[in-house]
Amino acid sequence: FTLSIVSPILQASDFESAEPELQGYGAFSQLNKDWMLLALYGKEENELSMATPHRLEIKIVTEKFSQRRFRQLWLEALAVEHGPEKMALMQIELDQFFNILQGPLKQGDALIIERNEINGLAVTNVTLNYHDLAQLSNGFLDSIVQSLIGKHPPTQMLKSGLMGNESVRHQMDLAIRFDRLEPTLPRIAEISRWGKRAMVRHNIIASKINGA
Repeated sequence: FTLSIVSPILQASDFESAEPELQGYGAFSQLNKDWMLLALYGKEENELSMATPHRLEIKIVTEKFSQRRFRQLWLEALAVEHGPEKMALMQIELDQFFNILQGPLKQGDALIIERNEINGLAVTNVTLNYHDLAQLSNGFLDSIVQSLIGKHPPTQMLKSGLMGNESVRHQMDLAIRFDRLEPTLPRIAEISRWGKRAMVRHNIIASKINGA
């Protein structure tokens, strides 16, 4: 884990072509238990603006994380930050997001929610253990990140960590823990099967819609 200093004197083209930069690490905790470690990456559009969220990396800390518990923690965070009207608008995409899980998450699982461009269309791509499992709207990542660093974050320490405002020592400790969490090869293969089953279901639904 290294800290870098970025010169404030940069050309506009430098910002446009810049790679996403690590903003900070945070731990999603409840009742003194860490469930997930997160790393937030952002892109600066220009020298005057805050970094725009580009990628959120999530690694599972707990040995076993049920689908129900995962969904509950995220829905609570999202509802507190966004309120019922925004949640209603997000419902379809939230269902798509949570439905990628075909079993409990396990320690070391790596979930990435990333802004991407496919055929000229800006989307949010969701991968689990290196396998693409969903493509959602461009604004989905922003809504997820806002629930973590907005006015009502799950914890203030999570917010300050993801925004890079915690101490260097604390960030280094989280970085070391984060890097040590990796999915096993059998687990990667298992998630590959999740993706194949999801594709089969998608094709069946699409054929029914087209045949209607």
